[in-house]
Amino acid sequence: MEELRTDCLVVGAGPAGLTAARLLALKGRTVVVADSGAAPTTRLELLAPASLVTVAALGLEHLLDDPAIARGCLGIRRTRRSGELDYEDFLRHPCRVGHVVDRARFDARLREEAVAAGVTFWGLRAIGVTPDRGVICRASDSATTKFVRAEIVVDATGRAGAIARRLGARVAARDRMVAELVEDAAVDATADSALWLDYRSDGPTWSYRIRGPRGRVQTWRIRASGTPAGDALRSEDASACVLSEAAGEGWIAVGDAAMAFDPIASQGLFNALSSALVATGALLSADRLSATAARLYSDAVTTTFLHSEAGRISVYNTMPLSPALQPSGNSAK
Repeated sequence: MEELRTDCLVVGAGPAGLTAARLLALKGRTVVVADSGAAPTTRLELLAPASLVTVAALGLEHLLDDPAIARGCLGIRRTRRSGELDYEDFLRHPCRVGHVVDRARFDARLREEAVAAGVTFWGLRAIGVTPDRGVICRASDSATTKFVRAEIVVDATGRAGAIARRLGARVAARDRMVAELVEDAAVDATADSALWLDYRSDGPTWSYRIRGPRGRVQTWRIRASGTPAGDALRSEDASACVLSEAAGEGWIAVGDAAMAFDPIASQGLFNALSSALVATGALLSADRLSATAARLYSDAVTTTFLHSEAGRISVYNTMPLSPALQPSGNSAK
């Protein structure tokens, strides 16, 4: 088995992994991204005004200025089951506007930024982890197996948490939800004015209609896992979940690997960017990630998750108030 070495191995090439890789490379680390070659994410996602401070701290404001990537969002209009309508007006926030982001184009530009910072990409898919945190990978274009050894391994594998779970972390789920895409169309390719994200409650399910760059419109229906599925173009996991430990000796999880939310109108993209920023700060504060730093990061992830879920419950009243989390086991998918 061929052995490869690098300072930092980032497993996963989504926004969290790309952001962490870029930040580490900008600080002089040798960084490799293990990119499995998964199909790009094609969702439209909301970046609320509160996320823009993080975007600025990452030096990525210029991406939101590109009309092919982002479109202004004035706020969220909610139509409740009773027919009552209320507004979350972004003009009341200091940043005054949000953005609807085309993930495929946004992620492509993040990749370009990472390459410009000196990040190297290898076509590898992680299939195992040794007790000393060496990562066993399979080449994307062949059956060749490679062994990658790194000082730091960043788990950016999304909800799978493939590295963290193989190192003993458990996933605790607050709910089991499914997001079904029921509309994906280009309504007006020349449209660029800021619009609202529309939320509607239909009892056991709810839906979002989100309008993005170049007139693209998506409607997503959210339902509990196990309830009857409707007609849909495709479906995605929308469960809220968090790792029991989001970091340990020589490894750290970012983005959906650390904690995950409803990806459409919650904190999916914001979580990817902000967790990558915090995680790289912890990694760069010392030569090695100490046990104390790992625990502080894990505690911060859990606290952020519970705070976010409490806010979601208070606004949408779709979940039980009990903060107890139900463990879903520690087997890796």
